Amino acid sequence: MRNSHIIALSGKGGAGKTVITALMAIVLREIPGLHVLLIDGDPSMSHLARILGLRVERTLEDVREDIIRVADKGSEEERAERVRSLDYYLLEALVEEKGFNLLAIGTPVSPGCFCPANTLLRDAIESLSKNFDVTLVDCEAGLEQINRKVIRSVNSLLIVADPTLRGLQTAEVIRKTAEKYTHCSETGLVINRVRSPHEERGIREKAEKLELRVLGVVPEDENISELDTLGKPITEISSEASSLESVRGIINNLKLNVRAV
Repeated sequence: MRNSHIIALSGKGGAGKTVITALMAIVLREIPGLHVLLIDGDPSMSHLARILGLRVERTLEDVREDIIRVADKGSEEERAERVRSLDYYLLEALVEEKGFNLLAIGTPVSPGCFCPANTLLRDAIESLSKNFDVTLVDCEAGLEQINRKVIRSVNSLLIVADPTLRGLQTAEVIRKTAEKYTHCSETGLVINRVRSPHEERGIREKAEKLELRVLGVVPEDENISELDTLGKPITEISSEASSLESVRGIINNLKLNVRAV
């Protein structure tokens, strides 16, 4: 069993946490021998695999549907076997890429809330992370997965915010909620899409007044928007891109039990 470190990325919709998750994955795979797991935990807006250029054949929701079918029609022995083999079915759903693996929660087929999917996601995070050095969880926007203790076992919580007062106020609410419902040892703010040094100074001052620890600032990067426009995966970003360099600094600021990059 590995000494795994789980990092969850949260924030309001549109702040850019999926892009930051992808950039972190690109940086982490630069570390030789490091085993990284990405979990796309957004059941309504699943974009992580797409921006990485990965094709998902099987999701966590598919695994859940299989378990339900067996529970409805299978024998008691078959049901017990499916539960015992949950880790195997989760590993079977992983998408392998050079330097990391990815698991997508998927969109529930049945109408209603995402509670059952989130419950299985919590179990998947706690189970699969034991097989990896670092696990990155791209959370659903808002507070749902924090309130329901989906990410209760995370070591680090990164709150991604745009450089606006509203973004910081949302980050403050997320931080306070995480203090109640998670066991994370560190919480930090990532300010994304900053357009100038003047804007950075101003937003850092506001963050300090709200007692938000700034882990890093990621500038507006045309490299990212250009790749998206061309339909190319973010993995093709230049190794010298300003956003990627900023994310290297954020990872170095985290208390990871891995070699600094």
